[in-house]
Amino acid sequence: MLPRIIRETFLRRKKWVALVFLAVLLGASLASSLLTVYGDVAGKMSQELRSYGANILVRPVSAGLELEIGGISYTPPSARVFLDERELPKIKTIFWKHSITGFAPFLSVLAKGDNEPVVLTGTWFEKALDVPRVASRQFADKVADTTEQPTFTTGIKQTSPWWKLNGDWVKEGDTESAIVGVEAARRLSVSPDDRFALTYEGKTIMLKVIGIVTTGGFEDNQVFVNLPVVQQLLGISYGVDKVLVGALVTPEGKVVQSIKGKSPDQMTPEEYELWYCTPLVESIAYQIQEVIPGAEAGPIRQVSEAESSFLGKTELLVLLITGAALTASALGVMAAMNTMVMHRRREIALMKAIGAHDSQVASIFFLEAGIIGLGGGLVGYLGGLGLAQLVGREVFGMPFSFSSIAFPVTLMLSVTIALAGSFIPVRQAIKTEPVILLREV
Repeated sequence: MLPRIIRETFLRRKKWVALVFLAVLLGASLASSLLTVYGDVAGKMSQELRSYGANILVRPVSAGLELEIGGISYTPPSARVFLDERELPKIKTIFWKHSITGFAPFLSVLAKGDNEPVVLTGTWFEKALDVPRVASRQFADKVADTTEQPTFTTGIKQTSPWWKLNGDWVKEGDTESAIVGVEAARRLSVSPDDRFALTYEGKTIMLKVIGIVTTGGFEDNQVFVNLPVVQQLLGISYGVDKVLVGALVTPEGKVVQSIKGKSPDQMTPEEYELWYCTPLVESIAYQIQEVIPGAEAGPIRQVSEAESSFLGKTELLVLLITGAALTASALGVMAAMNTMVMHRRREIALMKAIGAHDSQVASIFFLEAGIIGLGGGLVGYLGGLGLAQLVGREVFGMPFSFSSIAFPVTLMLSVTIALAGSFIPVRQAIKTEPVILLREV
């Protein structure tokens, strides 16, 4: 009898069933889409934020004793401590090597040009590196081959894509070309294709301007050349002041409370393993220290804290929108179910008159709602998955990763929406006495 009643409901009340189905479908589509986005939005946003600069600073261990203003070292060359840039490819051998998006070394001196002091900075613009095939150290003392990516292209083109460059980048090996910051170009009265001289410690070099860069930061007052140019002025064969590293990280808000704020030496082995195997900015910086001799790595605090806060708020916004969408869907179900129950008052009265209990009547309506919710959830999940991929391609330029938890959660939410939306209409229907209902017929 129960299957027949349900079948008749779906055949004879198609319009109201369709309205309930549509309300569930819309809620399920939005829920499925937002759940898929939620599962991958942190990674996508972190990758997007890397286009606005690096989030890890690597310096020599004793660099804290040096005089540095505005990121430029004013310590005499004989007292300066350098990092060996030949060790930098090892950064791509750490446990979270695939989270490293790029890195660039910097070596600066205060030179003079046309009686104007100007900061001359050597760096990598776009450099292809051979990644060591064997990591010097891996977690739990396991050594693994690094054969997935034998070469890696890095430099400020990767770490600072937000630079606004009017002109061309300096090519690898070019020792005569320079990119000049917009403020430095104004003070030196140079423009693209002009040549100018810089002097440092009695040494003079001639450079050609091939690009003017605007960043809105201290880079606007610098002249950028290939790293060997500055090393030659300092009379060293290798060495850099600092290295900026860009890495995809997990927001601090997702860190387990038991390890938050602890240093590695304060953690238990289990906590250390969890911390080390989570792509936190601190754990990635720690791993960089492990592979670069004499290095001290740490997060650029303003960047990492702002990024963590932004990612946390983005995820919270996604959850709030999901909740609002589900609430609106439940209200839609409630309105449609209320109308459908009103049209079935005769049926309810007859069932109660022949001895049906309230629970039996309610179970019929809830079962119908559950079936509609399940069907709406299945179709809504597919629609939401397509919507999430559209958002990924249009907003981030790449689709979102498939979320294994989105499917069961969407079905569960769809059935819950259908049942929750049906609760008040069904409750009102079964509370009415059959004699009153039959009298109205």
